[in-house]
Amino acid sequence: MFVLFPHALARVDLNAVIWLDDYLQKWKKTLLIVSHDQDFLNTTCEEILHLNNMKLDTYKGNYDSFKQLEVKKREQATKAWDQEQKRIKALKASGSTKGQADAKVLSKKVKESTGTKKKRNDAIASGADSAEAKTLLARPREYQVQLAFSEVQNLQPPIIQVVDVGFTYGPHLPSIFDSLSFGVDMQSRICVVGNNGSGKSTLINLLIGELNPTSGEIRRNPKLRVGIYNQHFQDKLPMDSTPTEFLRNCTEEGLDYQSARNLLGRFGLEGHAHEIAMRDLSGGQKARVSFCELTLTRPHVLFLDEPTNNLDIESIDALCEAINAYQGGMVVVTHDARLIEATESQLWVVEDRQVIKWGEEFSNYREYLLKKLEAQMEAMHGNKGAK
Repeated sequence: MFVLFPHALARVDLNAVIWLDDYLQKWKKTLLIVSHDQDFLNTTCEEILHLNNMKLDTYKGNYDSFKQLEVKKREQATKAWDQEQKRIKALKASGSTKGQADAKVLSKKVKESTGTKKKRNDAIASGADSAEAKTLLARPREYQVQLAFSEVQNLQPPIIQVVDVGFTYGPHLPSIFDSLSFGVDMQSRICVVGNNGSGKSTLINLLIGELNPTSGEIRRNPKLRVGIYNQHFQDKLPMDSTPTEFLRNCTEEGLDYQSARNLLGRFGLEGHAHEIAMRDLSGGQKARVSFCELTLTRPHVLFLDEPTNNLDIESIDALCEAINAYQGGMVVVTHDARLIEATESQLWVVEDRQVIKWGEEFSNYREYLLKKLEAQMEAMHGNKGAK
């Protein structure tokens, strides 16, 4: 049995995820995956277990099939809830109090569910006797998250211009980049890919000014504002502050209490979490607070380093939609194929001290990478055989 948890994918680069995806598609034994990567679930899973309302529902098929079936199931549940509410409303209109109407509907449900002795015994044996018939239906609610980045004034390109840049971390250390030249503007949708250690984070740090080039020059528009979200965002959050307090102090002009709470709500943070210390929030909740801070800076270009690590699937969908509606540029490092494809990002491959613009679609990059890995494996086996 092979068990894969979300943090396992969070620690590997896109190339490793593509290899693992291909490997697990050929896995013949039991495979259990807990993941928020939709593409990964679609290609590797044949059955989905959905934990919802303290129940575990089983769906045959991949993740896309599950979503279609879940929508139908929710529509059926909504129809049943509407019918039950109509019965209660009719009873109240005929003179019953709310309590009496509820009791009559519940009584009818119990009779319908256990009408005959055989039916009652079957219900008891299956465990279906107790819960649904003894309570009114809860209104089905779809879990939705909405993210939105602030509107920004357009800046004329190039916003960031990289001119013949080289970089090394020390005079006696190997060169990371040689002679890089390219530009980034407010129409850019760039995904930086490459093996771990190839220089992806170094490239981001050069672009945002955290690092200075060893040679060459990086020119930035003097009016440029950048928004930065990286894997270590939690280290910058004040653990003693509440999300509301933190956001109110994020800008020079300040943010009023209700506006801070409204922003947190729009980014999917539950109301009860607005007023508790940051240290008591989950990783996903802290990520939402960081995205709120990001939009308050009104950036012209977003730099996102593995932004999906602490987000659930619905939040990743919302992030894709927010990026597509965003008027500024984006440079992202991610192992999530859905984020790359949904935002129509151009791949920039970091390897051999260069940044190479991939001119084809993501699916072609996947095929190229798998063939490259296969050739490397064959070469390794060939060398072992020669020895």
